[in-house]
Amino acid sequence: MLTFLMHCRIAWSDYFTGTPTQIQQKEYGTKQTPSDSSVHVSNCLFKSIKSTGNGGALSCNTSVASLLVESSTFFSCKTSSSNGGAIYFSNTNSGQCVLNRLCGNDCSTTTSSSNGQFAYVYVKNDAISMNYVDYSSFSRCVNMNTDTWHTLYQQYGKIYCSSVNISMNKYYGVTGMNYNPYSDSNSVTCSLSYSTFVDNTATGYNCIWITGTGANSEIKSCNILRNMQV
Repeated sequence: MLTFLMHCRIAWSDYFTGTPTQIQQKEYGTKQTPSDSSVHVSNCLFKSIKSTGNGGALSCNTSVASLLVESSTFFSCKTSSSNGGAIYFSNTNSGQCVLNRLCGNDCSTTTSSSNGQFAYVYVKNDAISMNYVDYSSFSRCVNMNTDTWHTLYQQYGKIYCSSVNISMNKYYGVTGMNYNPYSDSNSVTCSLSYSTFVDNTATGYNCIWITGTGANSEIKSCNILRNMQV
């Protein structure tokens, strides 16, 4: 029998307005594809899910404008598609996404030429659209096929990552994070702080990759230890 550990919850109103569709306190063995404009996933377990489309466990396309996923676990979620071993979110017209207090273990794509072995997130490309990952841990995600990239693939918007642990993952390249924030010369639109990257192995490229011409980015108070490029 599944027992849920009730964490200190994040209120929807801390980030977004309106009333979301709630997905709460459930165990899932199949991929969820919510299509409402606002979606709040909390205190859920996604376990041993295999998918053939983007997002092994949770997939949100352009109909979802606001996504908050919090206090949830993703264990052995995989997809044979190209993007998002566990989570896929893509809405460049109006999208915002917040991932908070997540645990991810053994999640990945299973194919070559793939991105975001745990999460693939595209939001609206402006200075106010949220693309956040906080207080989360992602480990033992492995895909040794050719051109396999990123534990977290975060594109556009304001990218903030705080207190994130990414450890013991292994791919072709960028075993930590790939950031491509909104370019704003007047403010920091990409911040990585108080996070840990330990014992990740890349066969071709590095651990952290920040792109975006003209964007101001920062890395502060992080542990980056024993990551290897072989």
